[in-house]
Amino acid sequence: MTEKPPQNLDRDLEVDPKIWEPTDINFILTGLVVPRPIGWISTLAADGVPNLSPFSFFNVAANDPPHVLFSISPTTKDTLANCRETGEFVVNIAHRAIVDQLVESSAAVRPQTDEFQLTGLKTAPSVRVKPPRVAAAKAHFECVSRQFVPIGKSMLVIGEIVHLHIASEVWRDGRVRPELLDPVGRLGGSLYSALGEVFSRPPPTINER
Repeated sequence: MTEKPPQNLDRDLEVDPKIWEPTDINFILTGLVVPRPIGWISTLAADGVPNLSPFSFFNVAANDPPHVLFSISPTTKDTLANCRETGEFVVNIAHRAIVDQLVESSAAVRPQTDEFQLTGLKTAPSVRVKPPRVAAAKAHFECVSRQFVPIGKSMLVIGEIVHLHIASEVWRDGRVRPELLDPVGRLGGSLYSALGEVFSRPPPTINER
């Protein structure tokens, strides 16, 4: 068992997470759990300054009532502080046409930097919460913070969706069409992904014999 990531392998790799550095384990996790959906989270500070940051440790948590969750590392303090202080956030769903702004908004900048101004993105008002939406995004979840769960050195934020926005251009036959949504996914390192092949499989039938 190696204590650091080898450059190449001549046998299967066996890893004890406690032996490797957290950054090395992160590269393993983000390289294997792919593609990951990106929650582009917009919040407001208590003094009204907007914040916008992408999170790839993000997913749907429940559907009745609908909830989402995302994980925040200690280095992303503005988003967590804003979710705690104001109790609200918006999940913006990014697509390929705005991926450069998405990446730019992940920069390590000074506290209370307005990433909307930094990236040149226009805002759109929300309906049920105060944080603004990314106007160019094709879908948004307006959320109220419900739980903050410490996990190791990270914090899991769980929010209830209280309002949804879906652009008409991505809606067909009563459903969101993923190829029209054109979402961006996260891979390892500096790699991102677009939607690949879409295929269907019918659910299994129950054999009662």
